[in-house]
Amino acid sequence: MKQGKRICETLKAIRSEIASANEIEYTPIKCTHKGDCAGTCPACESETRWLERQLRLRHALGKAVTIAGVSMALTVAASAATPSSLDPGKKKTKHRQRTSKANTTKVYTTVGNVVPMKPQLLTTSDTTATGDEARKLEARTMGVVSRFMPHPDSIYTKVEVEAFYPEGEEALDAIIRDQLYIPDEILDPIKEVGGTVKARCIVKALVETDGTISDAVIEKTTTAAIFDEEALRVVKNLPQLHPATIEDVPVRSWKLIPVEFVYDFSRKD
Repeated sequence: MKQGKRICETLKAIRSEIASANEIEYTPIKCTHKGDCAGTCPACESETRWLERQLRLRHALGKAVTIAGVSMALTVAASAATPSSLDPGKKKTKHRQRTSKANTTKVYTTVGNVVPMKPQLLTTSDTTATGDEARKLEARTMGVVSRFMPHPDSIYTKVEVEAFYPEGEEALDAIIRDQLYIPDEILDPIKEVGGTVKARCIVKALVETDGTISDAVIEKTTTAAIFDEEALRVVKNLPQLHPATIEDVPVRSWKLIPVEFVYDFSRKD
């Protein structure tokens, strides 16, 4: 096989391996060029740009991009693509390796005229960008990202609007007070001496994108296990909340909910 054809086949193998590693359906275009070539052509470059867009789209959707197992093929292609290998009479030119970092340490190598892969990893600050920052983000992701797209399994700690009860926090507090139940055998001794009990804990509730509470933990204890357990029970069974949002998109988030226990049995003689 001639040199240019060998380069072309090597680059197709690289694209196929990258596509396979990232679960991208890819079928190389059958080359109809007669005779030898430079190793790349408009059709090859078009395939490369298409694959780059697919990789960027995976990142925009929060999926990992894998560029693994192709280092040897890249080395072979880079070596084959040097001018000295195509024409021994030409002066050998050194090709400087270029790298692109997008919140990752992976190295993307330029081979001949192939544009290096530059998948864009989106961060919370990226996806909540506004104004000029948003326009720059859209430009560097080739328009793939036009709005915030949350990862379905992520829990967001920095949100634009925190989760809340539609009828207000006072109404939520009233629901919690009405639902709290402490057995009489715990309260009777206090009644007998005419004492007062006051306890307060903070429950951290996980609010899903549909507003339901899927989990809850004690953030600040009352130091009394029976009170903490009751607070968890009540919070887990609260009515549906309005979920937290980023750019009006519902996201999973934690909400701190205070729970107070107040029992006043002081005697008024």
